[in-house]
Amino acid sequence: MLSKKAIIDGLKRVIDPEIGINIVDLNMVKSIEMNGNRVNVTIALTVPNCPLANTIKSDVVRALMNVKEVKAVDVELTSMTKEEQDALAKSIQQRGEAKRASMMIEKLEKGRIRNVIAIVSGKGGVGKSFVTGMLAIELRRQGHEVGILDADITGSSIAKIFGLSERPTKGQSGINPALTKLGIKVMSMNLILDDPTTPIIWRGPLINSAIRQLYQDVDWGELHYLLIDLPPGTSDAPLTVFQSLPLDGVIVVSSPQDLAFMVVKKAMNMARHMNIPIIGLIENMSYIECPKCGEKIELYGPSKGYESAKDFRIQFLGKVPVDSTISRLSDQGKLEDYSNLAFTEITRALRLSIEKLIKKTSARQPIAWSKQ
Repeated sequence: MLSKKAIIDGLKRVIDPEIGINIVDLNMVKSIEMNGNRVNVTIALTVPNCPLANTIKSDVVRALMNVKEVKAVDVELTSMTKEEQDALAKSIQQRGEAKRASMMIEKLEKGRIRNVIAIVSGKGGVGKSFVTGMLAIELRRQGHEVGILDADITGSSIAKIFGLSERPTKGQSGINPALTKLGIKVMSMNLILDDPTTPIIWRGPLINSAIRQLYQDVDWGELHYLLIDLPPGTSDAPLTVFQSLPLDGVIVVSSPQDLAFMVVKKAMNMARHMNIPIIGLIENMSYIECPKCGEKIELYGPSKGYESAKDFRIQFLGKVPVDSTISRLSDQGKLEDYSNLAFTEITRALRLSIEKLIKKTSARQPIAWSKQ
């Protein structure tokens, strides 16, 4: 006969993917009801709108279906109260599990992705997401298989500029990423939310887990390039990407202002500190071209990209102009309609920079650049 103890033992095999402790010991199991061979359980998530909710739910169903005599499982998800969250945090701290869990950072597998490249800025407002999008577009136009992981969890914009809104679907090998008109694979939190304007008010550990899942649980297939759009700064999200994802290198984006370069250098120093190769520097909003005479006007002051790249002993990939067409097409979700010779040149320089980087790393094999 089916017993409650057998159900509890089954639930003890379900581990919270963020904390690393089973859901019974975390007091996440709020009720268990048995009706013949059917089991109904209520699970309280540690936070509302948990990005790992579906993972926990499927793990519960899988664990209980492995219990003898269980034929069907219904799972209801709710969330802990503030008092329950506080009690849980205190319990974890007392057990010393928080420190243990924070140290369990493993590098994820690369799979069938040849180049995993993060786009960083250090400072917001320099057009990092636009640069990420345009690099993906140019690489795709040149015949490469390309994907974008929007790791800016709290400020996602990649889906918007590509005009994507449909939810990703579940496939046999994981979540199927959204596809742009050109066939660029995209995964972003805004594609998961019911309302893209819903604020994501999460602490660092949840953001870290979400980034790992957006990479690991998505069926990226075979890619020449996976570009990762990072949030500005040097906080939890960039740290998670640098530590967890199998990066081949980073591309740094800045604008001409001294303030921007001062902050961007923090991101470059962070990459250096964590032994992540810097592929090169792109200066966005470098100038504006007069539509009548063609004169290049340095709207934000003299260009400092080449000198800054030289100081850091990295490749200067090129300058990108200010263009009002970019804003209009991004708002319309039609960034793929934009083209600019600057990005064609930057993409060519990017590939050369990666080739030089590969030659310096004996463990890597040369890349076949043509589409396969």
